[in-house]
Amino acid sequence: MNVERSAGQRFAAALQELYEAAGRPEHRLLIRQAERQEPPVRLAPRSLSDWFGGRHLPADPGALRFLVTFLQPMAASHSSDFVPRNWSWWQHLHEQARQDTAGRAGRPRTGQTSTAADATRLGKPIGACSPFALEVHRAIEVPGQHETLPELPPYVPRAHDARLRSAVQAAAGGRSQLVVLVGESSTGKTRACWEAIQDLSDRWRLWHPIDPSRPLAAAEELDRVGPCTVVWLNEAQHYLLPANADLGERVSARLRTLITEPERGPVLVIGTMWPQYWATLMSPPTPGRPDPHAQARELLGGHDLPVPDAFNPADLTALQRVASTDVRLRHAFEHASAGRVTQHLAGVPELLQRYRNAPVTARAVIHVAIDARRFGGPVHLPRALLAFAAPGYMTDLEWNELDDDWLTDALAFTARPCHGTPGPLTRARPRPGPGPATGDGVYRLADHLEQTVAAARANVFPPHSFWDAFVMADIDPDTLCIVGEHAAARCRYNRAAQLFRRAADEGSALALVLLAMLHRQAGQPAVAEVFIRHAIDRGAVAGLWVAARWREQSGNRSAAENLARQAADRNATVGLRALAELRAGAGDVAAAETLYRDAAQRGDAVAWRALGDLARRSGDLDTAEELYREAVDRGDGVALRGLAEMRELAGDRPGAELIANRAADRGDTVGLRHVARMRERNGDPTGAEALYRRAAELGDTVALRSLARLRINIGDRTGAAELARRAADHGDGIGLRSLAEYHWRAGDRAAAVDLYERSADSGDTAAMRFLSRHCEQTGDLPGARSFALGAVNSGDRRALRYLAHLHELTGDRTGAKRIRRFGLNDDGSPADRFGDDHRPDAS
Repeated sequence: MNVERSAGQRFAAALQELYEAAGRPEHRLLIRQAERQEPPVRLAPRSLSDWFGGRHLPADPGALRFLVTFLQPMAASHSSDFVPRNWSWWQHLHEQARQDTAGRAGRPRTGQTSTAADATRLGKPIGACSPFALEVHRAIEVPGQHETLPELPPYVPRAHDARLRSAVQAAAGGRSQLVVLVGESSTGKTRACWEAIQDLSDRWRLWHPIDPSRPLAAAEELDRVGPCTVVWLNEAQHYLLPANADLGERVSARLRTLITEPERGPVLVIGTMWPQYWATLMSPPTPGRPDPHAQARELLGGHDLPVPDAFNPADLTALQRVASTDVRLRHAFEHASAGRVTQHLAGVPELLQRYRNAPVTARAVIHVAIDARRFGGPVHLPRALLAFAAPGYMTDLEWNELDDDWLTDALAFTARPCHGTPGPLTRARPRPGPGPATGDGVYRLADHLEQTVAAARANVFPPHSFWDAFVMADIDPDTLCIVGEHAAARCRYNRAAQLFRRAADEGSALALVLLAMLHRQAGQPAVAEVFIRHAIDRGAVAGLWVAARWREQSGNRSAAENLARQAADRNATVGLRALAELRAGAGDVAAAETLYRDAAQRGDAVAWRALGDLARRSGDLDTAEELYREAVDRGDGVALRGLAEMRELAGDRPGAELIANRAADRGDTVGLRHVARMRERNGDPTGAEALYRRAAELGDTVALRSLARLRINIGDRTGAAELARRAADHGDGIGLRSLAEYHWRAGDRAAAVDLYERSADSGDTAAMRFLSRHCEQTGDLPGARSFALGAVNSGDRRALRYLAHLHELTGDRTGAKRIRRFGLNDDGSPADRFGDDHRPDAS
């Protein structure tokens, strides 16, 4: 009985026959010849063995084209019977084979069945996975496209793919690996992960934890992960940075255990993340505040793989080489702006056009979603929240002209795909099964729209309906606290108190702590004390160390220590450290050292670093270095900065660089900048520039600013401007402000003001404050108020004092006093109180 062979089997046979006919040339010959191509073609011995042995398909059409064009002449020279085939034949069969094996990791069909053991393992065979179920973006649909194409366009490997494949190969070789691709939205992170795992053998399975929610699934099931499993954490911030910080830390801790226990390996934990979430997780805690991401920092340090926003010239050359094989790639090559190929493929241009041309109702719900996300709201937004909030984003005339189906029509518009990618705001449809109820639906904002438009709305404060909607909608208390803290950061203390009270009513003890801090700030210490007692009674450890700080500030040192130690007994040594900082600041170094040592002996690694800082300030550099090393050994990577500085002070420049680079490999480039600054001050601008450049290459925009300053110091204004603009392009307008300050001091006021305005446009609130003062000095009080309010709306509380000052200038002393005490109303006018519904006796 004849069995028809699959396309994958026919391709494998044809390639093997070609290799045999060519005389089986050595792999090193093929690799050497491939590297001599223009552009070079990258081949690996293992890949060649797998391709010629029929175990895998070449993923890169460029590699296949090289093999065909190189081997067919060799085969013809070996045998007069050999009949070469044209490239279109190979190309067609290769595409058929890719479709035939799509979702089977590039391996021809073998007919194997799962064993009983496989049925008990988490996940499923890689060959049974769909790239779209794993959240790989669908590619753009090109107008006028008629031919049938594979689901995914051909893949063009870039520099980060080589590092990613090395990690995959290490896992395949028996060593567990963790790698997180860090890049902006739609830069090809998830597709790179998908392509990388295609080289894994049939023994490997893939587990994508999503049900009942991403972090819960990971926290509850990670202990069941067995050997030869890919743990797929696309958008890893949902696992490591959920609204419930304790849940994220549980996931991080279990992942650390998984990848470090040899008996459970090999496993491959592969994830993706936006840079801002990476920065949040890797940033050291604010002194005196809890450390919510300690486990995540230890897990992630040194495991990031940056993915660039754009194709570089070599990447574009490689794209051009394969663009003729796929109309989508050809369209991207011809139309992508500034090398942003992956974004174009994902339909970003159409997405932005859809937003710009949205009707008023659709634009309103999109703005609600954008504001909700930038204020810390959930990824999945309830329909009820959109319905309650959107009317406040429309004028009275627009609202009165709507029909009853306005919301349905608006959501239908936002849900329409943009050339094969999701629309601006789409319904997230949970799969059947257990999990939280979603009522009448939840909606998700498109990633790229969230990033691009959120920045443009940074200095816009949402209308009253937005805040009322958050109080009315079904939102968990942890998220309400986050949104409330964003309101407080923008000096809308009334709105913050409203959300904290709602969260407290839902059982959040942290919300009571936040309410207490608001009332104390407003000059209501008695009310604050009632709230803080309620918080402590409900078990809020943060309430203990906040109360300890207050006792210390009132002079009751014994009560402060008692409360701080109560917090420490509950594994919250931050209270001891906060108390120590206060005493050190007051000049009582001995008392501070005692408290720091108490925290250190309880296992607080940051306290060891603080002891090192004390020793350093006292001039005992040897002891400081010992304490910094102790902190590093106990898991505080930030202490590497202090160690690097100690080595620099001791004259050990290579040692300082080695340690600073070690910190940079963990994602902390501040040490490089600190050592660079020390060299700059010691008259070594060349050495400083080298270290600043190293930090800048790793994505540190502050280092770009420092490089701009060095350019200014030598009179290179053009070079300084270019570096400042590069920093601004990455969201850091402070470099432009530094350049503006230089022009201002040089007397070029017009150029300076232009740069200040550009810096303000990029979100630099210090530039907004400068422009506010400048407008006042030129007699433009409305302009001064506009810039000051924009700074407050962007989260700069310092600008609130200047707003109060402007009210005094116009004779409104009462308004100025209310602003200083109670902050602002939604519209920026002076608030007068927190409202009757925030009385403590209602708790």
